[in-house]
This record gives sequence, C-alpha cells and structure tokens, in this order.
Amino acid sequence: MADANRFPTAQEVVDQADLLSPNQYSQEQKLQWLGELEGRIYLDVKLASEQELEQVWQSWPGTLTVGWPHSDVYLHWLLAKLHQANGELELYQNRMESFNTSYQNYVNWYIRTYDPAHASDAAGA
Repeated sequence: MADANRFPTAQEVVDQADLLSPNQYSQEQKLQWLGELEGRIYLDVKLASEQELEQVWQSWPGTLTVGWPHSDVYLHWLLAKLHQANGELELYQNRMESFNTSYQNYVNWYIRTYDPAHASDAAGA
C-alpha cells in the first residue's frame, strides 16, 4: 500500500480482518466495532462537534478518516475486538498493545500537523 492518499473503507478492514482471523461474527457487528473507533477518533482527536459526528454517523459505513500510513489502527482495533469477544485474553492484550501504539502515533502526528485544539482560534481570528 504505497499510495499516501489511500483511505480504506470499513468493508476493506472487515475483509482483511476476516482473512487474518476467520470468525463467526456478523458483518454488522464488525462494522459496529469499527464505528466505535471512528467515533472516538472524531470526538477525541479531531474534536468534532455534535453536528460533524452526526454527519459521520449518517454516512457510516464508508471511507474511514485515518489514511495510510496510520490506517493500521483500524485493523489492530478490529482484531483486538474479535479476540476479546472470543475470550482470547493473551491475543487481545497483544493486539491492544499494537493498537495503542498505532493510535498514539496517529494522534501525535495529527496534533503536530493540524493542532485541533487551536484550529477554532485560528478560524475565528
């Protein structure tokens, strides 16, 4: 995946997780788990308003907000949720460690690049 403008879709992440970890969970359940992460990213990282979050919800599922090279957060998250649901504690903990590292790398990059806490100050100035 060398395209720096690549943003995966939720379905692509589900398909990849299914290949790596075949499971009995429905597509709807896996999309719900991904939606939880997408909402978290919009609220906690992008500091989205309720209106912006509602727009994301209305277009869900679709193209995800985190692109390459940080888009691995979705796969780590979904695999962790699968392991958690299966009661595979060690696999869950390992995957969550990978997720937390990837997520923190994304958050750090996003803050350095966009400074969301001060973005509204700059827009109002």
